[in-house]
Amino acid sequence: MGLHSTMEKTPSHKPSPSVTKGTIAQDDMAHSAAALKTITRKVDYHLVPLMLLCYFLQFLDKVLINYANIMGMSTNLHFTGNDFSWMATAFFIGYAVAEFPQGFLIQRFPVSRVLGINVVLWGVVICCSAAAQNFPGMAAARTLLGMFEAVISPALIMITSQWYTRRQATPRTGIWYCGLGLGQTVGGLISWAAQHGTRTGGFESWRIMFVSVGAFNVLVGLSVTFLMPSSIGAAKFLTEEEKGALKEALLADQGGNGRKVFHAAGIWDALGDLQVWLLFLNTVLIVIPSGIITTFSATLIRGFGYDAKQSALLNMPAGVVSVFSTLLSTFAILYRFPRWLGICCLMVPTLIGAGLMSFYSRSQAGSLAGIYLINFDVAPLALVYAWVGANVQGYTKKVTTNVIVAIGFSIANIIGPQTFQVKDAPDYIPAKITVFCVCGGSVVVSILTRILYGWRNRKGHVTAGADAGGFGGAETEDGVDKLTDRNNPNFFYVY
Repeated sequence: MGLHSTMEKTPSHKPSPSVTKGTIAQDDMAHSAAALKTITRKVDYHLVPLMLLCYFLQFLDKVLINYANIMGMSTNLHFTGNDFSWMATAFFIGYAVAEFPQGFLIQRFPVSRVLGINVVLWGVVICCSAAAQNFPGMAAARTLLGMFEAVISPALIMITSQWYTRRQATPRTGIWYCGLGLGQTVGGLISWAAQHGTRTGGFESWRIMFVSVGAFNVLVGLSVTFLMPSSIGAAKFLTEEEKGALKEALLADQGGNGRKVFHAAGIWDALGDLQVWLLFLNTVLIVIPSGIITTFSATLIRGFGYDAKQSALLNMPAGVVSVFSTLLSTFAILYRFPRWLGICCLMVPTLIGAGLMSFYSRSQAGSLAGIYLINFDVAPLALVYAWVGANVQGYTKKVTTNVIVAIGFSIANIIGPQTFQVKDAPDYIPAKITVFCVCGGSVVVSILTRILYGWRNRKGHVTAGADAGGFGGAETEDGVDKLTDRNNPNFFYVY
């Protein structure tokens, strides 16, 4: 009996061939996932800090005039009337004009090299801005600065989508986009410190601030030019096996940009794509409030009766709000939180802040709380950028879409400062009501974008999981070069 029992149990310890194959397959998948995680960590360490620094500096450069204005720049340069608003506008006129040339450079040359050289050039312009003696001189410098900084968003979106799968890309976009909030916070500290400097001749404290920040820009630009790899194949920190595994993962996810091959059809595809224009419109609506806050928040705070040093310090919490809301919304994507709903949720505190600024302007505490809350509006743009990186396929189409969205960014920033007119001082009620209206418009456009993506997915009969990278078979690299999201039957829009 004992022998019989032993003999009966023996076969049960031997796995069947199908079970063995399944176990091996699962082990291979687990090994591949672990290997890809290690590769991604390497990419994070080498790329994300540089991208964060670039976005931090481009925002710091823009917000410098916000702090310089409370440090006496307008008085030193003899500004009158709406000169300050027009100086802020000049930056974004240059930004808009340079978008297509910068897009051509990104298409023609390695993105990291184009980015690094532009960072060096705009650092030089920041330093030269310290020598301005009047409105025309500063306006010219700001126009040049805008032309060089026009590269930033398209370049960083392209780099992010080049190295990460679509699910990985959104939180990475959130990390480098936090440079905006960091720029706002650090800018307040720099302004406060510069105001304690000793004036030498005609070299006021705001000029010292410009030279210091400009020199740091040049150093970062050189680091990006020489340290950031131009492609996966050029990454010295990855082995050949790791490069192959990363390319294969991007291909299976239908991520990446494909090879830098120009296809004119990609331009026309972008121009005729409704999603591109919804993203453009949403960018305009989101950026108008953030553009106002970027340029005028310190001025508004000083209008409450604080001195220049206090205004610089009181503007710093706005940057903390920006960082918190950006990280919260972008990392929520890892837990399957819908992107469109994230934008709508972020607009709720923004609308409350706009209401406090517009309808409780006589309350110092209420207005200050409104300025802080309205900085939740900064984060939705990171989700729009993530949409561009995830839902636009084809290198030429992606470059074109990045340019269109960046033009929307510059148009919004041209509109924003012009809502602040001298005749409306000190409350600037029309500007504050504008903020209230465009935030509501962004919610409507986000919902329409969600409906469009859902309709396209159903129309294409796609059933695979969006963020899981479930597509109907990986394409060859040659095939992907000619595909866009509109003509790829296996493409799934994420929302």
